[in-house]
Amino acid sequence: MRKRLLFLLATGIFWVGFFEVLRLIFVCYQRELVQDLNTIEILKAFIHGLYHDLSLAGYILLLTGLILSLTFWLPGKKLSKLFGWITVLLLLVSSSILIPNLELYRNWGFHLDATVLSYLKNPKEAAASTQLSVYIGLTLLFLASLVGGFLAYRKFVLHKLKAIQPMKVVWVPAMLFVTAAMIIPVRGGVGIAPMNVGFVYFSNTLLANHIAVNPVWNFSYSMKKLGKDQKEYKFLSQEQMQTTIRSLKAEKQDPKCILKTKRPNVVVLVLESFTSKVIEQLGGEKGVTPNFARLSKEGVLFNNFYAIGDRSKIGLVGLLSGYPSLPQRSVISYARKTQKIPSLCGRFTELGYSSTYYYGGDLRFASMNSYISTMGFQNIVTYENFPDELNVSKWGVNDEFVFDALLEDIRKEEDSFFKVFFTLSSHEPFEVPMETVIQGKSEDARFMNSVYYTDKCLGNFIEKLKQDQCWENTLLILVADHGVRYIGCSQPHDLIKYHIPMLWLGGALEEEAKGTLVDKIGCQPDMSNTLLAQMELDNQEFIFGKDLLNDEQKGYAFFDFNNGFGYVDENGASVYDLNSNDFLVKEGAENQNWKAILQFLSKDFKER
Repeated sequence: MRKRLLFLLATGIFWVGFFEVLRLIFVCYQRELVQDLNTIEILKAFIHGLYHDLSLAGYILLLTGLILSLTFWLPGKKLSKLFGWITVLLLLVSSSILIPNLELYRNWGFHLDATVLSYLKNPKEAAASTQLSVYIGLTLLFLASLVGGFLAYRKFVLHKLKAIQPMKVVWVPAMLFVTAAMIIPVRGGVGIAPMNVGFVYFSNTLLANHIAVNPVWNFSYSMKKLGKDQKEYKFLSQEQMQTTIRSLKAEKQDPKCILKTKRPNVVVLVLESFTSKVIEQLGGEKGVTPNFARLSKEGVLFNNFYAIGDRSKIGLVGLLSGYPSLPQRSVISYARKTQKIPSLCGRFTELGYSSTYYYGGDLRFASMNSYISTMGFQNIVTYENFPDELNVSKWGVNDEFVFDALLEDIRKEEDSFFKVFFTLSSHEPFEVPMETVIQGKSEDARFMNSVYYTDKCLGNFIEKLKQDQCWENTLLILVADHGVRYIGCSQPHDLIKYHIPMLWLGGALEEEAKGTLVDKIGCQPDMSNTLLAQMELDNQEFIFGKDLLNDEQKGYAFFDFNNGFGYVDENGASVYDLNSNDFLVKEGAENQNWKAILQFLSKDFKER
């Protein structure tokens, strides 16, 4: 068995080395693009890229280990031809992706993915823009990759098969166990974040992140999603859709002014799972969020506000890009598309603001890292920025310590700033460093207790911030990422599950605005539009949001879940199941609005 394990190890080292060499070739090929990167960033890209390399190697080792286990009675030399042909096939597939990607990336600015299939319908047109010398060079590189790769494999790996003798059957379970363990590098470790594109993102520079991405892994990932990002919903004619969409936006841009400055510091506090069910002012449980209740009297509370989905990755993109998700398709899963959606952070950067994103956990989860980096945040604070002794919860560093870090950073700021903090302590499994306040062992009780903890941290943070001189020029926006099923066991189509709070606070508010309610129905993409309008900045790029402080603007909200879509306005609500093509909820008179929004969104999503 020992010789078989050595062969398995050598195979893994070979493939990781092969991908690293091709990454080096990629850097050399993109020399004009990478000249602005420093050596440290490039080295970091190679290191972080190992996650993708090891993941791909893990898949290969799963196959290799399975063959070695099931052929335990054979000597290694009997398997040399089989492994030789497998390697040739894998080298052929890998080189067919890695080598064309060199030129495609230079022209496209993103790695080869499933979209290349659309060009195969018209190969002549696709090839017309490429010079013959480039084809010759790429062909030579392809042959060098294929032949050189196989020669290296034969010299350093394949010869080890000769030393392998038949294995006793009693060792087969152990061999299978080692093989099964390859799932660890495949999924990127034993943590809760499975492998995704953003797993290797580490820099604010997109090119540095793209160097880390393994093109073979990226292509395989996009093929897995093939078709899911191409479906376009069509309920209405193009003219009907456009007419309906236009009717939903106010023509007059004249918002009610609630800020006493047009250039406030802005802090967005995205509160994990802060559903309306725990906000007394929104009809929720009493005593769960006493600080939020107290603060509501000091700010502007939007009490008919909705999440656009039931996942953090959907809510964050809705808030920070004004971009919704589609049923079964979140734009954050498509790194190429996220490069083309609006960025609220980018607007502040244009104004000269500094920007920082705070999250006490691992940003690689659900491609958050790639999205936040793409949005242009100058600084990113995660669990890695805190001492190990604070990284004690399942998700990372508890909220009180990140609030402390946020406050400390604010006190150091000398210029205008834009900061976003996404809390995490009120996420399952609801374990918080606080004596239990809301008693009970049920999920509902534990959830409410965790919310109470974050609310307590929130109250302490704001009271301390009020003592700082920057308070008078600061706007805080408190908003949830999504609702929850807890407290009433809400179903995916229940409106209450998507009802969340949004509260504006701070010294930057006009005195007469404090303590007011905004009854207009809205949803997460509206936050950016409303904020930019208050700052007298153009918000037309954020096409799915609206200004909730414009008296001329109609109120409405929408959301999606699995394979369904919901819409609510002052006349009622509609929730439509796209599997059964029937309504799950139908309150009030039916209108075409939800159909137009979903159709408009799917068309825009496809074209991004």
